[in-house]
Amino acid sequence: MSTAIRDSLEPLQVKDVVYLRLRDRIVDHTFTPGESLREVALSELFGVSKTPIREALVRLEQDGLVEIAPYRGARVRVHTADDVRELFDARGILETECVRRAALTGDPDVIASLERNLAETAVALEADDLAAAAAGLDAFDDILFAMLDNKLLAGVFERLSLHLRLIGSLGATAERFAESLEFHRAIVEAIRDHDGAEAARAMRAHIASVRDRQIERLALEP
Repeated sequence: MSTAIRDSLEPLQVKDVVYLRLRDRIVDHTFTPGESLREVALSELFGVSKTPIREALVRLEQDGLVEIAPYRGARVRVHTADDVRELFDARGILETECVRRAALTGDPDVIASLERNLAETAVALEADDLAAAAAGLDAFDDILFAMLDNKLLAGVFERLSLHLRLIGSLGATAERFAESLEFHRAIVEAIRDHDGAEAARAMRAHIASVRDRQIERLALEP
């Protein structure tokens, strides 16, 4: 067993560490959509036996990030335009409710967190740090979702976020991130004004814009 994996065992087990690391490499495109995930190569990469690799691949298949076919093995899932529509439909249901509640409650701590997030994301964009900007845009959603305080939905949101971050990292540009930041500013303004309807409208417009860009990008791929 490699030192890197062994040092990560507490409080997680080997199979959990392997699962998380493989999942992260899929989401950040170290392993690209359609790429084969061979057990032997992954065992060598992580310095573990094939058993935790096999278990991780099964969990990732359940997450919808990996496809496993008999006699062909595992590969990173390739999302279709229909997949994108379904994912963003689900995102719309969750996040419009989040912003509606945020506007209704007007929690000053939530508003302060959102405003701080806007400022940090803007700084990242000005520095042309797309990785930090992407993290900031993702964190905006995390702040809003935390308001629901629902453990059942937490699992749904986590799985949805993995897919959206995987898709969102494709074709990422400063222009696209700047557009998302402007939508976020409009959402926060509506929340600050306690206007739940406007906050929900701005969120729906934001989600539709990102969805349409991703579907367009898929159509341009060979």
